[in-house]
Amino acid sequence: MKVGIQLYSVKEHLMKDGLGTMKEVAKLGYKYIEPFAAARFSTGEAEKGYGLGMNRKDAKAFLDDTGIKIVGGHYYTGDFEGMADYYAYLGAKNFGTGGYTFPGGLDELMPKIDEMNKCAEIAHKYGMRYYYHNHFWEYQKFNGKTVMEIIAENSDPAIFFFEQDNYWAARGGVDPVEEMEKLKGRLILMHQKDFAKDAGEPINLFEEKVDINGPISGKTHNDNRHVGTFAEVGNGILPIQDYIDKGNECGVEYVLLEQDLTAIDELESIRISMEAFHKFTGIEWD
Repeated sequence: MKVGIQLYSVKEHLMKDGLGTMKEVAKLGYKYIEPFAAARFSTGEAEKGYGLGMNRKDAKAFLDDTGIKIVGGHYYTGDFEGMADYYAYLGAKNFGTGGYTFPGGLDELMPKIDEMNKCAEIAHKYGMRYYYHNHFWEYQKFNGKTVMEIIAENSDPAIFFFEQDNYWAARGGVDPVEEMEKLKGRLILMHQKDFAKDAGEPINLFEEKVDINGPISGKTHNDNRHVGTFAEVGNGILPIQDYIDKGNECGVEYVLLEQDLTAIDELESIRISMEAFHKFTGIEWD
């Protein structure tokens, strides 16, 4: 697998200088990117700081000039077909969602799966693979099965894929390596950051912080997302080499740094993580 970056890792810098930030990211070795908040692309344009912040022709020229390649992208709402068309034009092979919460249980989950299945069909039409990205709540169970299992069982493995966030899987109380095995053949991307050594709370959010049987909303997520629980890659307690090894076994193509929060400057944060990535085995470098 190769190393890339989810641009949410440098969100503050992107808001100030989108193009300059992406050039700095590339200089640090991150040539494979995954933009976020891609709903802004529904009209072919993007608000400054989100995604690439350019119309498709300017974006294509920028990518060609810098050598940066888009390997995925997250959307949430908007005209999915318009976004898929935009990303396909830029050469992306993967396009998906950063995830949803389902506080209404199965009554909310099943219609959302139907919606995502339609998005997967559209992505397939444009020659791309649709994927779902997890957080911790997808390991809550409805009728004895985790949300991830329900999504996998009710989607077409030929056109619906997954991007596993290993940090958030661990925070959901599961073993990320075991979860990768379940998704083998459909797991194409991974997100990686680290869990702080001095977080001051269990890694499993369901142990003390969140009721595994209660409704989990976006507010629940935000209330349990603290900078003190995040660390740069290689500076925490997660067995990242194990994740890389299993990811390679499962055919994962890119491990993408996603530093949700950091206590230091974002560019310095991703520099530290890149330095750590170079110490792992099983990474393919250009």
